[in-house]
Amino acid sequence: MSITQTFCCYWVEGDSELVLRHTLTVTSLGELSLVAQGEFLVGVYFPDHHPAPSEQDLGAWVSPADSVLSAAADQIHDYLAGQRLDFTVPFKLPDLGFYTQVWRCLQKIPYGAVSTYKEVAQAVGRPRSYRAVGTAVGHNPLSLVVPCHRVIASDGTLSGYAGGVDRKRSLLQLEHRVAHARGLDTHEPDLLTGI
Repeated sequence: MSITQTFCCYWVEGDSELVLRHTLTVTSLGELSLVAQGEFLVGVYFPDHHPAPSEQDLGAWVSPADSVLSAAADQIHDYLAGQRLDFTVPFKLPDLGFYTQVWRCLQKIPYGAVSTYKEVAQAVGRPRSYRAVGTAVGHNPLSLVVPCHRVIASDGTLSGYAGGVDRKRSLLQLEHRVAHARGLDTHEPDLLTGI
């Protein structure tokens, strides 16, 4: 499988539980494509997402009233309004070995905190593979829900984000503001716990 593919597209033709479907929701970050498979959210994509999902990755368009997609949209809107710190909508990541290991590690970075690509590489047991970690982070199919925006360069700069660096900056500023207003501990997370 080429790493330039979007990795959320796995289903058996004809099985309605596994057919992909999507809808759009308008947010302060632009119009997001939300993708579901069965009872799970499997994709969240920005309008100018890089790499862009293919039509096959999105599946058929469905009404925004779809129960999974509606719940995801509501939670994303609450998150962007600073009213939600995490997501409870059921989601599913594809099993892609190292990539999945990186994505699971990202889920441990607390709201309002950041980690570096190097720290994530160390946490997944590949301390010299920070570039490979960057590639895995860049192919996260569940933007926002799996918080890849919380990963920054070792020198503190914002680099690469599927939705663009301006969106990454906005998300980090939002989380910083909300975390401090709520008195949350935003110290560096222990990414090694439970991997």
